[in-house]
Amino acid sequence: MLLGLFILTATLLSGVIGILAYSVRRPSKRIWPPPAQQAWQYYFVWLLTLLSFGGLIAVGLLDWNSLRWPAAIRWPVGVAMIVGGNALAWAGVRQLSLKTTSGSKGPLITGGLYRYSRNPQYIGDIAIICGWAILSASAFTIPLCLGGIVAFVLTPFAEESWLEKLHGDDYREYCNRVGRFFGRRR
Repeated sequence: MLLGLFILTATLLSGVIGILAYSVRRPSKRIWPPPAQQAWQYYFVWLLTLLSFGGLIAVGLLDWNSLRWPAAIRWPVGVAMIVGGNALAWAGVRQLSLKTTSGSKGPLITGGLYRYSRNPQYIGDIAIICGWAILSASAFTIPLCLGGIVAFVLTPFAEESWLEKLHGDDYREYCNRVGRFFGRRR
């Protein structure tokens, strides 16, 4: 069962990464971000994403601590990363709005967390995934977590041409001021 769930989750996650890579390479025919919230692309990408990350959690539970890492390290570090990542991701959602963060058009947000990173939600998501890899200490979960990290690193590249088209010079100027993941620029 564990191996089958691992293969299924890896396949789904590969599909998400493939969609993102296609969207980066062919922005005029992109799948993410979707052309509209009610479009098939919206439902398809979110379904694959939710199934992938649900599978990642399930694999970690089924293969719990197969690496035999000490609980004194796994629990405080893993839980801190999961909680901190959630706080960062949800603060970003609150500033951007749930609708806009789901791929719908919205205003360009450059304040709050977005003053320091163009993608604070993805940084939070990566922290959550890393925290789960540490907490579950699962030999099967770690490669899936690495795939999840690749997906969250790739996502901004899929969104940038869309955001530039949507917000024009304001977005280009914002990109010149604020780093994709960390830091302000001069």
